[in-house]
Amino acid sequence: MASMNETRAFHETNEPYALPNDAQEWERRNAQRHQLLPRSQALLGSIYPEPNRILEIGCGSGAWAIQAAQTYPKSSVIAIDISPLPSRALPPNTQFLQLNVTDTALPFEQESFDIIHARFFFLHLRNWKTILTHIISYLKPRGWLWIEETDIYFRDDGPHGLGPFCKKFNDIYLSYMSSRNVDPLAGSSLSSVLQDTNSFSQVNCISIKCPFNGNDTDPRIQLMGRVWYSSLQRVVKGLDPKLIEACLSPEVMEVVIQEAGDPLRSSYWPFNMTWSQKK
Repeated sequence: MASMNETRAFHETNEPYALPNDAQEWERRNAQRHQLLPRSQALLGSIYPEPNRILEIGCGSGAWAIQAAQTYPKSSVIAIDISPLPSRALPPNTQFLQLNVTDTALPFEQESFDIIHARFFFLHLRNWKTILTHIISYLKPRGWLWIEETDIYFRDDGPHGLGPFCKKFNDIYLSYMSSRNVDPLAGSSLSSVLQDTNSFSQVNCISIKCPFNGNDTDPRIQLMGRVWYSSLQRVVKGLDPKLIEACLSPEVMEVVIQEAGDPLRSSYWPFNMTWSQKK
């Protein structure tokens, strides 16, 4: 079940999840997924040749779980989320469960999954490091934890630096989320946090900078940047109304979008991918 504002649906949860939960949001995330698909398929097919059980946490529309089920047709894939899946056919080796990992023990045995995956998940949660430890307990020894995360925080390494309205967004969003014990910068600290758990024999991480204006010498990064800019436009127009009350008005957000796509700047949100093997 989702709660509604005037035009968008949101998750029914006590967590300060700032993004909608509706067809528009699934469409936005599916566009991101298609852009990430080549990297995702390559990594998924290489980290574990024949997994028995795969768990996806915060599955959204179920797209990644379906991809995993098709990649490993002999595996059992379980996808969980706090809200129902949209109406769609699932492969026969896929099961969906509506669960909230923040307030209940999951109905799985400890150390029972070969692969656990989460994408754009931890940056929405209170006490995400505690929840991460909880999730690790369901991973088998030598199993793989695969996390893809961003920071909802503008950066700009170019000569002109970050625009004033992107800075304003950073300040308001960081203050709003920090007051609710949520870390919008979780993605950038993932690698060090995973290492500090002392649960893994190896922690691998790549971080990709995709300027929202597409200014890059690599055509793949150019395309990814344009996709992410389109995604950004949808994100900022669908934020929780409580953020609008915190001074991120539609008028402010329009200027934020313009600054982020300014061809003279290099504004981006980093995309961080980690894959870690448990001891």
